[in-house]
Amino acid sequence: MALFPISIPPGVKRGGTEYGSKGRWYDAFLTRWTEAGLLRPVLGNRLRSANPANVVAGSARSILTWADNSALTWIGIGTHSGWFISARDGTVSDITPVGFVTGNADAVAVGGYGDGDYGDDDYGTPRPDSTRIQPATQWTQDTFGENLLGVSPEDGKIYQWVPPATGTRGVVVSGAPTCKAIVVTPEGFVFALASTDPRTLSWSDQRDSTTWTPAPTNQAGDFTLQTQGRIMCGKVVKGGTLILTDLDAHFATFIGGNDVYSIDRVGKACGAISRQCVAAIDTQAVWMGKRSFWIYNGGSVSPLPCDLQDYVFSDFNTLQASKTYAVANSINSEVEFYYCSDASTEVDRCVIWNTKFGYWNIGRPPRTCGTDSGVLEYPVMVDAGGRIYEHEVGFDYGGDTPYAETGPIELGNGDQMVTCLGMIPDEKTSGQVSVSFKGKYEPNGSEFNFGSYALTAKTDFRIQARQLKLRYTGAVSADWRVGDSRLDIVPGEMRG
Repeated sequence: MALFPISIPPGVKRGGTEYGSKGRWYDAFLTRWTEAGLLRPVLGNRLRSANPANVVAGSARSILTWADNSALTWIGIGTHSGWFISARDGTVSDITPVGFVTGNADAVAVGGYGDGDYGDDDYGTPRPDSTRIQPATQWTQDTFGENLLGVSPEDGKIYQWVPPATGTRGVVVSGAPTCKAIVVTPEGFVFALASTDPRTLSWSDQRDSTTWTPAPTNQAGDFTLQTQGRIMCGKVVKGGTLILTDLDAHFATFIGGNDVYSIDRVGKACGAISRQCVAAIDTQAVWMGKRSFWIYNGGSVSPLPCDLQDYVFSDFNTLQASKTYAVANSINSEVEFYYCSDASTEVDRCVIWNTKFGYWNIGRPPRTCGTDSGVLEYPVMVDAGGRIYEHEVGFDYGGDTPYAETGPIELGNGDQMVTCLGMIPDEKTSGQVSVSFKGKYEPNGSEFNFGSYALTAKTDFRIQARQLKLRYTGAVSADWRVGDSRLDIVPGEMRG
């Protein structure tokens, strides 16, 4: 008996070919790795309220949790058609302001040649360049003291809701300009992003959300970024506020005095793909761009290396890019990026970056928006049906099953047939996972399946191929662990 150890580093690597993931994990769903490198399942999810009435109407694309001055916890959710809050007991209340302008559930391509009815305009007259994508609506939300602020870019008004009055609706912040997004700075200023034009940000007086006209007696002001892009979003990090356009990155530092803020460009050609595609981690922020991932490290912007870059951007619905969002999962040192694959008009994919060890992973249930645990015990996310879920709790996956699959495993240079007579698994508790195999004779050849097999102290089977992929699947609802299993291998003859 010759034992062949299956020792694979954490993280999924997936490039242009399956064979390129040799010696790495190739596929995964609902799994992650411990600090010791052991494979384990993520914790499960559950509805925050079993009452079917406690859902939000419309396509939810923004969510925020906070606590008011009485320590009551709240969830604010913005959809294309309204604004909602959820209380500690899971009840959902509609706080959509009177006169709110409904946005877009989906992105649509508008304008260009052929748009409009024949004869609407005179032949040969100049027209504005209207060939563009009208994005799906993504609110931005923040808190100002205990109050919730929010803006939908298609509506443009900055609204406020004051807890705990669940029977009242949001109202327009008096004196505030229209804008596309907001962020509240650590110093207590409300930034209205893309206010008077796509490159200008305006800010209120300090700790006064209703004073916006600059005067010698206040610190309200505005600043126009020197950029060809349009402002997308802002994110507070340690030391200041990061402002992202669709082309570059700028950083706002509070300096006081007449200027109030110093705003400098910190990155070029690193624009944000959507208004919710960025997550902050202390002094850092990470986001998805149009063809890559980026990280602000406290001083400048640089590309974020990604083993899944080809996997993401070669199968990406660019029309629905505005639905992309990022959410930090701080307790597990992760940032999750959700987006639409090329075949889907709704969010159906997720890639995960481990902020502590730097590896990448894939595979979470489809959700349209989410937020870190924050003031709540668990992360909270919303699905396409408007249902609100708590995550990282228990082992219920709503019918899904955790698994992880390796890339090709072979002997030497892959020029030998492999006969596998069994496995000696490395499990924390025997029998909590099952194993199956996929075999091939050539990288682009037909694939054939073996198993699955329930694992015991020595699991016997007989399979033969030139390259094998191994898949672990959770067999029980428990916090199982898998380490470096060993295959009982008999090297075969060379195969031409």
